[in-house]
Amino acid sequence: MIASLHGTLESMGSDWAIINVNGIGLQVYMPTSTLSTLSTIGEEVHLHTRLVLREDNVALYGFTTPEELELFQILL
Repeated sequence: MIASLHGTLESMGSDWAIINVNGIGLQVYMPTSTLSTLSTIGEEVHLHTRLVLREDNVALYGFTTPEELELFQILL
């Protein structure tokens, strides 16, 4: 399980960001409320994450606070 990420913000989309962690770019899906709190490209970020494995998809979801992550886990 990937419980958290700490790395450099490389790029952002409408519902995702790519975080570079020691040379590996990880695409992390997140709500727009979380995306809006991220710093600018090239800055350090820290996210609490949840890896979701499905039959046809593997996705990493990120949140700025443990409480947001906990709510996401309850909804799953």
